[in-house]
Amino acid sequence: MTQDHPIGDPGELAALYAAGAMTDEQAAEFEAHLADCERCIAELRRLDPAVLELLQAVEPVIPDARVRDTLLARVSAAPASQAGTHAEGASPRGEWAALGPQVWKAWAADQAGGDLLIRRGGEGAWEPTGIAGIEVRRLFVDEERNQMTALVRMAAGTSYPRHLHNGPEECYVLQGDLHLGDTVLRAGDYQRAAPGSRHGVQSTSAGCLLLIVSSLTDELE
Repeated sequence: MTQDHPIGDPGELAALYAAGAMTDEQAAEFEAHLADCERCIAELRRLDPAVLELLQAVEPVIPDARVRDTLLARVSAAPASQAGTHAEGASPRGEWAALGPQVWKAWAADQAGGDLLIRRGGEGAWEPTGIAGIEVRRLFVDEERNQMTALVRMAAGTSYPRHLHNGPEECYVLQGDLHLGDTVLRAGDYQRAAPGSRHGVQSTSAGCLLLIVSSLTDELE
């Protein structure tokens, strides 16, 4: 560690975090540290242009429709003995990798269970998306309407790539900041994207928590 910084060099830590080169434990420690460290947040912001260029330079690979069907079949057929290994309907660890950031494409539909569904605050696991620092927590999946509702948690300095909407997308910012080009959304702000529209790269400086209602079949670009 440096003399004036408790957990190491801020520039090196930010670079490792942005590159996804930290272990899960190291990333969790760094994310907790970001809450009180303006130096590390500033370093992540400094890396924003490079991270965005890298994201835009990567040619996205859209999985074959059969991949989704196969994963849904495997999730539905999982034995009861495995039920405790992941949240209800969530992607088993490892399978999300085949789908890239869009892990919700492997979520099975919620079963009808009466007129009211309640998800308690402490229920449900946060799933990795394949983008370091961005996680998603399933709330509801309506496969018939091609729609999912979820919480998305983005750590400081992270970005989500451009994508095409195959249905309406609604986003409500619960905490933090969300950047869309020159537009900045903050806690309490809302945006809606129409079916067929395109979203540019979305990023956050200090981190954010979002409530998302979106199509299950949006496509990365």
